[in-house]
Amino acid sequence: MAIFFSNYRIVKEKTLILEDEQQKTVTVIAVPDRRFALNFIHSVQKTPVHEFFLISNDNKLILEKTTYHSLGVGLPFSDENGEFLNEEGEFVLNMHREFESIPIRVSPIPQHSITVGGKDYPLLDFVEPEGLLTIRAKDRLLIKNTLHKERENE
Repeated sequence: MAIFFSNYRIVKEKTLILEDEQQKTVTVIAVPDRRFALNFIHSVQKTPVHEFFLISNDNKLILEKTTYHSLGVGLPFSDENGEFLNEEGEFVLNMHREFESIPIRVSPIPQHSITVGGKDYPLLDFVEPEGLLTIRAKDRLLIKNTLHKERENE
């Protein structure tokens, strides 16, 4: 038993919980760096929008910034909602907004997706078209092999 506990440790890992509200199915995505992005095509401007989030220590979803490529209906254009910048044609709105969860009615038209660690997950993989998907964060306990980590560093 002592050998087991000397080579392994229990760690907390941040995860995203994606729940299909109609089917009551749940998908868990590990978010080791606590950062993810929600992506979609704006319904009026027909241009990509990316919302960048951080998972807080108490599992709140903190919207840190939104980026987009055109101005128009439904898109911020001033510092009223945060710090508004134009970075070489890309509009950036830096902010700090906290959410307990994010409900999304997923449609095929705006190409909803979530990006975690460089991997893109289309939201229609988790819910039927026009279905309600709720995104929230949660801690997950894992057992890590510390001996394996030492071997990787050799």
